[in-house]
Amino acid sequence: MPTKDEAKALLDGICSKFDDPGMKAQFAGYDRTLEFKFTDLDTSFHTRIHDQSMDFWVEGALEKPNMLVTTDSGTIKGILEGSLSPLDAYSMGKLKVKGSMTDLLKLQVLM
Repeated sequence: MPTKDEAKALLDGICSKFDDPGMKAQFAGYDRTLEFKFTDLDTSFHTRIHDQSMDFWVEGALEKPNMLVTTDSGTIKGILEGSLSPLDAYSMGKLKVKGSMTDLLKLQVLM
């Protein structure tokens, strides 16, 4: 299982996807908060996606994030490294999500 620092580094990789102009274009006019809650690390990281960019991840929970993803660090590692599909993780109960369906579909392109 990844450590807290390793989990944050995995999430930082999501931010780098905004270097792609095509990715930026998909988030034009979009402004939402996103939180990943890691059950095995007893911590959360959150960010804000806005102005076709993503803020750096900050440790801590938000009172009311627009999207909340609850998982363990091993599952997110598998998803972001491509050895586990988000749909499989969700089907197995390893990935729980809260938020509007539109936002969740938008999030999928980042994974």
